[in-house]
Amino acid sequence: MIFIFGNNWHAIQKLYKDPPCSKKPLMEKSERVQINVFDAEKGDTLYEQKEKMLKMTQELSQFGFAPNQAKVYIYLGKYGPKTASEVFKALQLPRSETYFILNLLQNRGIVTAEFSSPTKYFAIPLDQTLSLLINTEKEKLNTLTQKQQDLKKLWDTIPSLTVEKDVSKNEKLQTIQGIECIYSKIKNLVETAKEEILIFCSEKDLSGFYHADIIDILPSSLDVKIIVSPANKTPSFFDEINKKIIRLLPTSSSENQCYIIKDTDEVLLFLRNTIHPSNNLFAVWSDSKSLIDSMHALFSYSWINAKVCR
Repeated sequence: MIFIFGNNWHAIQKLYKDPPCSKKPLMEKSERVQINVFDAEKGDTLYEQKEKMLKMTQELSQFGFAPNQAKVYIYLGKYGPKTASEVFKALQLPRSETYFILNLLQNRGIVTAEFSSPTKYFAIPLDQTLSLLINTEKEKLNTLTQKQQDLKKLWDTIPSLTVEKDVSKNEKLQTIQGIECIYSKIKNLVETAKEEILIFCSEKDLSGFYHADIIDILPSSLDVKIIVSPANKTPSFFDEINKKIIRLLPTSSSENQCYIIKDTDEVLLFLRNTIHPSNNLFAVWSDSKSLIDSMHALFSYSWINAKVCR
């Protein structure tokens, strides 16, 4: 005969319901914790990996990736096929945004989906991705080029309102943001120059101009002068540039000075240059005579005090 006293009945019930031998095994650490490499801090084993991924995220922004889109692509490319649930948990992104990004990357042809349940997503290799994106932009450019004449003809058929004759004589100011727009403006200055192009920039700025083919299109018929500051020695890519047109100014304490003067009628002044992320580059263009004269005088003084590039 078994006697049960007071509250011991509940304890005995729990014992029969969940005996000690029936306890579930502890989950593995990898199952309990979702590690987001983008949140790694200094001292963590993943911190160096995080730095490389953030650099890759910035570089992919030049190919049209928003930050979270780049993170999803990198995660799929480096960690293999994943479900949408695994992606938003690992990267700590909102569920709805994750599905939106995956669909967007699929539409761009750089992520594919597997017919499975649940669906797994794959990132195509980086070289294929970059080629695909570059070719897409080339197609857009070709389409715009083909439409150029048609748009000009259409523009000419639209009546214009009378414009005051002296409006064109007013000094103008234009703000430009983003590396593509700024480099396009610089190329226009070079292509329309008749006498001289003067460039004052940091080593990083000049590297950007070099890789954007701006240096290559500088006509030999122009008086071209380039001051690099701060700089004590010439970087490796200088070997392909005529050293007679370059001087080094090591005395400057900052790398945020960059401007370009075309002839004596246009100036482009960087307010935020390549020491900032490419999408945050900001410049001002003007044909102000007083501004151009001031910048020209500053350049001439700097050129005299700069070291000859050897």
